[in-house]
Amino acid sequence: MKQNTRFFWLGLGLGLFVLLTTAGILTVDYQGRRLSFGDAVPLARVEKSPNRVELTVKAFGQERTWDVTRLERVWQFILEFGCIPQAKE
Repeated sequence: MKQNTRFFWLGLGLGLFVLLTTAGILTVDYQGRRLSFGDAVPLARVEKSPNRVELTVKAFGQERTWDVTRLERVWQFILEFGCIPQAKE
């Protein structure tokens, strides 16, 4: 039993370390671009068009775009199924 809790705490600690380190690196990248170059473009933004939803991420000198239309549909289904109020755009 004692061995299992050690593995749990080790895994939790390593997971939090990786999460916080990644968040810190992304924050430093964003703030560095903002202060050095005046580039205030957010790290990630969702752009909606009538037929498509795209996620654009700008970090570490690169800008990538992914089609997340299916994820948006799943999210909308979860909101409707759970009767969660939605903000109208």
